[in-house]
Amino acid sequence: MSIAAAEPDAAKIRPLSQSEPEMRNILNSVPRVSWIAGLNAVPEWFNVLAVDYSGGTASADEKWDWIRFIHPDDVRDVRAAAERGADTHLWYEVDCRLRRRDGRFLWHRVMAMPMADAAGRVTGWACTAANIEDQKNVAATLREAQRDSAEALALTEELLSALPVGHALVDRDLRYVRINDTLAAIHGTPVAGHLGRTVEEVIPDLAPIIGPDFRQVLYSGEPLLNREITGASPAGPGRTCRWLCSYYPVRTDGEIVGVGVVVMDITARAEAEEFRSVVMDNMAEGLYTVDEYGELISMNHAASSMLGWTEDELRGRLVHSVVEFRGDDGSAPAVDPATPAHRAVDPATPAHRAVGTATPAHRAVGTATPAHRAVGTATVTCRDGRNLPVAYSAAPLRVGPATVGGLVVVFRDITEEKQRRQREIESRHAQKLESLGRLSAGIAHEINTPIQFVGDNTRFLASSAQALIDLLLVYREGLGLSATSEPSPWRDRLERAEEEADLEYLTEEVPLAVNQSLEGIERVASLVRAMKVFSYKDAGTAAYADLNEALESTLTVARNEVKYVADVVLDLGDLPHVLCHVGDLNQVFLNLLVNAADAMLGRDGRGTITVTSRKDGPDAVITITDDGSGIPEELHKVIFEPFFTTKEVGKGTGQGLPLAHAVVVEKHGGTIELSSAPGEGTTFVLRLPVDGKPAGTGATPSV
Repeated sequence: MSIAAAEPDAAKIRPLSQSEPEMRNILNSVPRVSWIAGLNAVPEWFNVLAVDYSGGTASADEKWDWIRFIHPDDVRDVRAAAERGADTHLWYEVDCRLRRRDGRFLWHRVMAMPMADAAGRVTGWACTAANIEDQKNVAATLREAQRDSAEALALTEELLSALPVGHALVDRDLRYVRINDTLAAIHGTPVAGHLGRTVEEVIPDLAPIIGPDFRQVLYSGEPLLNREITGASPAGPGRTCRWLCSYYPVRTDGEIVGVGVVVMDITARAEAEEFRSVVMDNMAEGLYTVDEYGELISMNHAASSMLGWTEDELRGRLVHSVVEFRGDDGSAPAVDPATPAHRAVDPATPAHRAVGTATPAHRAVGTATPAHRAVGTATVTCRDGRNLPVAYSAAPLRVGPATVGGLVVVFRDITEEKQRRQREIESRHAQKLESLGRLSAGIAHEINTPIQFVGDNTRFLASSAQALIDLLLVYREGLGLSATSEPSPWRDRLERAEEEADLEYLTEEVPLAVNQSLEGIERVASLVRAMKVFSYKDAGTAAYADLNEALESTLTVARNEVKYVADVVLDLGDLPHVLCHVGDLNQVFLNLLVNAADAMLGRDGRGTITVTSRKDGPDAVITITDDGSGIPEELHKVIFEPFFTTKEVGKGTGQGLPLAHAVVVEKHGGTIELSSAPGEGTTFVLRLPVDGKPAGTGATPSV
């Protein structure tokens, strides 16, 4: 709202002297809303435009509700202007909103001029209203634009001051026009100390480095991005800092008037990167990172040394296609540290960022792995073809709190650990065999001595008893003690003695009892001999031995474990003597026989264990088959791992099959083949080179 009153000298302006009819004619010809009001400013007449604008009538008898004609918010100002005009009899102006016939209020500038009669007395007011709606809108828009511009400028200044990166503008003479607090702090000079001064004046040591970059942008009109600069810190002399700088041209009406610069202090990041590089390159464990597609990002010195590949050779390549991780049994591990789970890449798909939807399951890490760390052991293929056993840890690759989809893999060579564990197994096995050998030898000695004289005496008694029986029969015949003999005292005594002794029974049973005793003694002697063969201690070198005899002896020793649950079918073929460590093989045969017997427990009826031997080319083949409970397929790959057992606590130690693998595969260069299914029984096939372990062999078990 604006109100304009007459100036002090406006009293000199004479009032309008036309009569009211004349004034009405004049106002009807004026192209504005016009009306005539009395001394009290109440409208008494409207021109045609006013009637058309407001939707009223031109009847002189109609009293208009002129207050309703003015916007409620403007009524007070209009009244005040009219009252001042009535007091002063001077013209006045007032801006107000007048209601149009459609109900909309539009801005008008109302001018009221006093009217006078012939005597010069003021009799009323002639009023006109000019539409200024567009002017008001333009003014409001201009004010809003000015306000928005001021707010944007203030916000820009605020943002530039609060930015964690440095920002500045320099003109074509390389003088600072604007700079924020961050860059001023980097330079070690207040903001006011920059304005109007050249780059060379503010940072003379860095000017030779950044000056050419400013000039290149000025002359080329092209931005210069991500320039890494190293130099002494102006804010802290003696310290070398690093900055990442970007330069861009600043234009006004298409003309380059200066250069904008954005500076980021990356000293801490660079130092952290250097520290990380030192740690990575000096750690004993191998470390590499892959992106979400399984492509190598980085690799440390230890990993390069172990695998035989340099970082440059592998960077950007699919690690899985080069360094294949396999389980200890030759299959893929449950967790593949070379490939992230949610970006498993199909090797048949082009390597340029293609995600394979048909990728085999064993190529991908488990679904929980991207959020959790996974550990395990595996075998990797080195550049020279070596199989390297490793223990690894794979974790999601994170940048700050976010997981970016790749993996960080740390691994170490466990060759020595596996060899040490193998030596420990063999040492325990040797100690066990040695203890068993000493025990068996002692028992055999203790049993053998009494059993010898018991056997000798039993054989002596057998021959003596038969001789006595024969003698009694001869006596009986010689004395003529037949049915026709005359009764006599001697005859009566002999008959009573024969009746008490039951000579006929003794004649039949004594030889039978003696034969059974001799058979039992022979069985004990056989067991003693079997224990001697079973507990035979190798001299440290392989020697030719009869494996059929070893199987028979082992079966004799294991008879007590087997006889209550299964029948044994022995089918031994014609085998040549085999160059081997027979004491170790005896322990392997015993473990397999005991396991076969344990597999029969809980089944209905007796089972069957079949032991066969045969020669197959250069190998001796031993097969031990049972029809017991069987082994689930998912356990085939771990059944040979140390300390793994399916038996209840206290029943099994988990060392029998690892020992079998160590003896047959590692020590003799043979193989162990396992065939089993739940409810269908189990078969172990052992192949042993007849002429001993070939040089450089050591196969893994086949399942």
